[in-house]
Amino acid sequence: MKKLTKIIEAASNFGAALSSLFFLLITLFILVEVFLRAVFNTSTLVCDEFSAYMFVWLVMLGLSYTFKENAHIRINILLFRLNRKFRWILENISLFLAFIVLLFIFYHSLLMVLESYHLDMRADTIAETPLFIPQIALPVGFLTFALQVLAKLLQNISKGIPR
Repeated sequence: MKKLTKIIEAASNFGAALSSLFFLLITLFILVEVFLRAVFNTSTLVCDEFSAYMFVWLVMLGLSYTFKENAHIRINILLFRLNRKFRWILENISLFLAFIVLLFIFYHSLLMVLESYHLDMRADTIAETPLFIPQIALPVGFLTFALQVLAKLLQNISKGIPR
């Protein structure tokens, strides 16, 4: 189980590294676009489109890492009023439900990607990007997020009820 958790955490860390790379690329794309418009009065015509696609990847790949680092916003005002055993049970039920919901979203986002691929859907832009390419970020992100939630659930269960 520890090996599985380490693999999932490595995937989350890799996603965070890719998110950082996409952030840098978005910044670079915007700087190039501003420079081209200011100096040469021209445009790449695809900067905003590709930046938006990279932003989706940035967010989706960052979800699991953010969860791993406990950086998602949590409303836990009521949790502190509960005893440790009930809090542990409630936390694990929440993680299990989150895992199920994320798998559901993963499945349907995967169906969307497959439909876009089979219908050869393309962006209505000059690049005519096949839409399945940026859409792949959704199932990848939701799957890695679901796996990170599962890793947390397995860690909680293996540690047992806190004393």
